[in-house]
Amino acid sequence: MNDHPKDRIAISFEEGVEALLAASSAGEKVTHLTSLAAMNGRRAVPHLIAALRDEYKTVRGLASATLAGIGEAVIPELAAVLKDQWWVVRYRACEALGQMKSPATYPYLCSSLKDEKDHVRYMAAKGLGSLGNPAAVSDLTPLLDDENPYVRDMAKRAIETIRW
Repeated sequence: MNDHPKDRIAISFEEGVEALLAASSAGEKVTHLTSLAAMNGRRAVPHLIAALRDEYKTVRGLASATLAGIGEAVIPELAAVLKDQWWVVRYRACEALGQMKSPATYPYLCSSLKDEKDHVRYMAAKGLGSLGNPAAVSDLTPLLDDENPYVRDMAKRAIETIRW
């Protein structure tokens, strides 16, 4: 088969979804998620949110970064998964919210500072640091005494970044 771009057959969004659902490897999933987001980012959001639960870390990371790239329009969907039972999903949602660097993410990141899982608190602190909002210093200060040294360190770095 000739692999010239003009000889390729374009697939529909629905066919892309079918291919994603049938994919079994991380590489295939990444390829199909990337294609769906490129075709129609907003329409791909439910599939990207679902990918936050994927078995493969690379797929979850791509989903998080892609959601962040879509921007503020996906904040409600990310806020909803901050209540997910699996901490990994909450972690990736905080990651996406922080990568947006949008003031609209502030209340969601603040609420995640109290998450039971240290990884989530870490990512929420990191996200707040990237916002640069001076009000976040008082929210981050209690994490300076967190039980987890990585959370304490991130809270310290976030505060320093904000104060810089």
